[in-house]
Amino acid sequence: MDSDQSQDQMAGQGTRRKRAGISIWKKMGGGSLSISIFVHLALLIFGVVWIFQTIPEKKVEVDFMPKGGGGGTPGVKEVSNKKQRASMTMPNTPRMAAKGVASAFTLPEPDAASEMSSVGSLSAGGLSGGLGGSGSGGGRGDGKGKGFGSGMGPGLGGGGGTVNPFGIVSPGAAGLIGTFYDLKQDPKRRPTSLGEKTSWSEIMEGTRDIIHGFVSRGWNERTFEASYYKSPQKLVQTKIYLPQMSADDAPKAFNCEKEVSGSRWVVIYRGVVKPPHTGRFRFVGAGDDIVVVRFNNRNVFDYGYEGPTANVKLAGHADQLTGKVEDREFERARRDLAMPKPLTIYSYEAMPSRAKTDIRGLGVGLEFEARESAEYPIDILVSEVPGGLFLAYLMIEEVGVTYERDPAGCPILPVFRIDDGKPARGPGPPYDLSSPAATPWKLVSGARPGI
Repeated sequence: MDSDQSQDQMAGQGTRRKRAGISIWKKMGGGSLSISIFVHLALLIFGVVWIFQTIPEKKVEVDFMPKGGGGGTPGVKEVSNKKQRASMTMPNTPRMAAKGVASAFTLPEPDAASEMSSVGSLSAGGLSGGLGGSGSGGGRGDGKGKGFGSGMGPGLGGGGGTVNPFGIVSPGAAGLIGTFYDLKQDPKRRPTSLGEKTSWSEIMEGTRDIIHGFVSRGWNERTFEASYYKSPQKLVQTKIYLPQMSADDAPKAFNCEKEVSGSRWVVIYRGVVKPPHTGRFRFVGAGDDIVVVRFNNRNVFDYGYEGPTANVKLAGHADQLTGKVEDREFERARRDLAMPKPLTIYSYEAMPSRAKTDIRGLGVGLEFEARESAEYPIDILVSEVPGGLFLAYLMIEEVGVTYERDPAGCPILPVFRIDDGKPARGPGPPYDLSSPAATPWKLVSGARPGI
């Protein structure tokens, strides 16, 4: 019994010592400290693991492109080898100015590449941003319209691209209504007989023959509508000043470049106009390839590489046309040409070099009378035949008026226009914008010329 009591006493003393030690630890906050240490340790471990998982491994990019290496030559569109025209890229031509002399006329900007090559930015996918507005490509303007950006919108716009010289998209805008036709395919987009031709001479003669039939038989546009593809997109035009550009820019401007290539196309502008005052006038201009004007139902102008009113080739025949060289065969061929005989040509230094060589400049058309109170239907046809480069200029000269002259003695004429806007920028003849003679003609609103 004594032994058992002794053992019980010893056990009791040990329990009391343990309880005393635990009591002291608890009094010192040992329980909470243990938990806090454990929790913080766990958080520390978790944080370290998370940080190392989050920091990405730094990768070393290896550039296998050799320094100074070049790629291949980008593909280029093939143009007609026989129509070897000047490059679209114009040199940075210096401009001359007379210091301290006031002048009423303007020299067109000799922009590099005519600034017309960027009209190619008017792709089908972008014909919605506006002519110079919200888009990034095909429009430059002076801020007067609602845009012509990487596509075509309802105005001439103030974007950073190039003005569409073929017109603007706006059903309510005031101007001549332009319609685009492709002579290479019918309304169902099947090849026409002209579209199947591959011979250079057959293409030139076939196109000229079609346009000859149109302009010599009353300008009946229903014949074109029944026979050839017509772009659904129409443009509103206020002037004809189309500096040298790619012929592909026309179908792009009319939003049909996916359906039409840049050759054997026709654009017809129609409207009704009134002169700023009564007088006798004549159109002065040129086309590469064709510009024909009918005023008050009479053909009064036809000058360029081709002369469809007489169905005759004009390029290379400037001496015969002006009477410097006698050519009876050519005289018979040009008998019905809607131009004076002999022809006067204004040779402007600022004209593109090919035009100066092949057609010598701008031809002076037939005189006609226009009264301030009267209304006159006007029809203007421009066309490109084989493709390559295209241009068209149409000025207006009043008979008996004295104009300023360029160094070669040619008169500085107003562009024929029905608004106060400036022409598209690019190489071409100088023009008068500010003198009384440059007052725009008036568009008769609501008038619909017959087709």
